[in-house]
Amino acid sequence: MRSAHHVGGVGREGRGLASGGLDRARVRSTADPSTTTASPSPSYSEEEAGESGVTERGGEPPPSSEEVKVPRHLAVIMDGNYRWALQRGRRGEEGHAAGIDALRTLVECSVSYGVRALTVYAFSVDNWKRGDGERSFIFTLFERCLNTEISELLAKGVCIRFIGVRTGLPHSLRVLMDRAESLTRDNTSLHLTIAINYSARADIVAAARGIARAVSENRIGAEDVDEDLFQSHLSTSVIPPSCGQPDLLLRTSGEERLSNFLLWELAYTELCFVKVNWPDFNEESFENALQEYSKRDRRYGGRTQDQQ
Repeated sequence: MRSAHHVGGVGREGRGLASGGLDRARVRSTADPSTTTASPSPSYSEEEAGESGVTERGGEPPPSSEEVKVPRHLAVIMDGNYRWALQRGRRGEEGHAAGIDALRTLVECSVSYGVRALTVYAFSVDNWKRGDGERSFIFTLFERCLNTEISELLAKGVCIRFIGVRTGLPHSLRVLMDRAESLTRDNTSLHLTIAINYSARADIVAAARGIARAVSENRIGAEDVDEDLFQSHLSTSVIPPSCGQPDLLLRTSGEERLSNFLLWELAYTELCFVKVNWPDFNEESFENALQEYSKRDRRYGGRTQDQQ
């Protein structure tokens, strides 16, 4: 995992794409490095840089929109729903409901900017420690979203997959999860993977157990076990290999930890901690994260030509 930097953000009243955001035609996706343009980028004043909330790194100005890179695979820990509600004197459930709008915005931005895969942390195994009422509301909210959002996701070409242990989830929710996967299986615009009742440690243990069983049954030899084989036994193997492992991890609410999310997959991922709570995550928050990601020099342990 690469070094983390804070990226600020604005609430829903903040500036969106129509008021000076990045020109989507000028961003460059890491999935297709040839996607560039020679047209000049919009000016970025010092005042605008301050408003954006992007933490400066050594006084570097934000990259121009010609230099902005888009991660091929984006992972997001959607954190801060309950905190958002408490700050406004509302019930925690209202924060979870407001977070759906932010997820919708994230999906729309990902499709628009050319992100190939989006993996989000919706419910961890540790969330079972919450009260019965809150858990019940969250599961009901999941079901409502799978019913109301599926047509829009189909229209956008989004392929939905779920990772995590389905045992223990309400039967009605599991039926809708199966239905969403079946309806969207042929879509390719965005591979949306939703982690529900998920634990990265448990996923790694399950993969190790499956490989050990295969070795004991002489279906493979111990010498056949390598990183590729191990990875193929993880639940994230449902994501097309062409999408790769996450290039960028975003976590909202300002917390700086992984919370048992994609521990294997995040080995070389850039980490970006966003100070806004999840319901306030908007298009400008997304753009700010792309600006920060574009400053990172991903060497995977090597050196760039200039450093040699």
